[in-house]
Parts: sequence; structure tokens; C-alpha cells
Amino acid sequence: MKHSRIAALLLAASISVPAMAESIAMVNGKSIDKTDLDNAVAVVVQNSNGNVQDSPALRQQVKDTLINREVILQEAQSRKLDQQPAFTKRLDEIRQDMLREALFADLLKTVKISDAQLQDRYNQTQSKFNGTKDIHARQITLGSEADAQKVIDSLKKGAKFEELAKTRSLDPAAKQNGGDMGWGNLARMEPQLAEVLKDLKKGQVSSKPMQTRVGWIVFKVDDVRDAKLPPLEEVKPQIERQLQEEAIAKAVDDLRSKAKIQ
Repeated sequence: MKHSRIAALLLAASISVPAMAESIAMVNGKSIDKTDLDNAVAVVVQNSNGNVQDSPALRQQVKDTLINREVILQEAQSRKLDQQPAFTKRLDEIRQDMLREALFADLLKTVKISDAQLQDRYNQTQSKFNGTKDIHARQITLGSEADAQKVIDSLKKGAKFEELAKTRSLDPAAKQNGGDMGWGNLARMEPQLAEVLKDLKKGQVSSKPMQTRVGWIVFKVDDVRDAKLPPLEEVKPQIERQLQEEAIAKAVDDLRSKAKIQ
């Protein structure tokens, strides 16, 4: 396991120091306790999905990471970096974000999503999908309308869309996937995009490029199918999160309505 991976996992570790802790290292007079090491190793093992086991080699690697972290922290504090305005501002922002997330978690303790609610939201979503189409499309993003029109002209002459996407598109991902956008439902797309794709049949390319904030885009429809919502069991986690987010939004609205805002 790489040191960087271990270091990232250690950030999530919750470290507690017992009253009579056993020291495993001293860094400029400051002790690193065995409890710190035990907790950090447990985090690494737990997050490895069974690929890493507790071992002397792992403990030495984690110990080195803890020592490096302590050396870095001491040096940063000696330079009083933690007292700089930018640092304290960022620290306050992080604290505010954590407080917000803590409030949301506390609010959700009283939110109980029933199976009936999940089924009802699933049925509502399913009714919106009925009669709509799923589109599997590709795209090529160009820097100007003129460049986009040249690509359209090349496609009309028989050029392969995937190859042009790999060689001409400004989207870095297109070099690997040939501009593949995957499947999307017309009813849930941005109106501008849906308007472009809705009349294209399988294998067709857009006759005019669409202007966006990232450039001019040429589309090709690879396939079209009747929309079909996955079974409830597959989408239950997403629906539950959606209902929880709505509950939080309502709670925030209630708090705002009671607040004195001038």
C-alpha cells in the first residue's frame, strides 16, 4: 500500500489518548502513543476491503506516516502558519460546514422514511417516465461554430464519429470513450439538450452544433429505447436520499420562517 493512500486514510481516524498511554515514538519531545497507531492501523485495515491485514510491516509503515505527520505539523506551527488570516478563515469555513452537516444529521434522526413513502415516490417517478424515451448519445465539443461545422461536414462525407471525437473533441474524456455520454432520459435532460436530441433517430448526427458555455457541441444518437425505470429495490437508496434532502430543506425553511431577518 502506498504511503499517500495510508496518509489519506489516517485523516479519517479518530485518535484518543489514554491517561497512561504507551509511547511508540518521540518527535522533538512530543509523544506518539500506541493508541494512535492502533487506531490508524484499524482504519487502514477497515478501508482495504480485506486486502490488507494487520502486520509488523503495516505497523511500521503507519508509524512512519504518523511521525511524518507530526514533523509536518510541528514545522507548520513553528512558522505560525495556523495564525495566518487565510488559515483561520479556512478553518472557520470548515467548522461552519461541519456544523451544518451535524445539524442535518441531527434533523434526520427524527425523519422516518416508510416503505409506503418510497413506493409512492417510485410510482410518481415511474409515471413521469411512461411514454418517454431514453437516448444513448455521443458528443464532440469544439472551440468555435466554424470548427463544429467542419466536423459535421466531415461526418456527412463518411468520417467516423468516434474517431473524430477522439482526435478533435476538447473534452479530455472523449479521447478514451469516443465522446460516449451514456444513456439519458429526454424528460430529465436540460431542455436545450433534449430539444436537440429528441428528433434524432438511431445513427443520426445533429445538423447544427449546440452552443454551450464549454463550446460548440455536435451530437450523434447511438440508440433509442422506451424509457424503463429500474426496479424499486435498485433505486430505493436514491429515493430515500431524495426524501431525506426534501425533509432537510423543509426544516431549513421552517427555521428561516421563525428567524428574525432584517
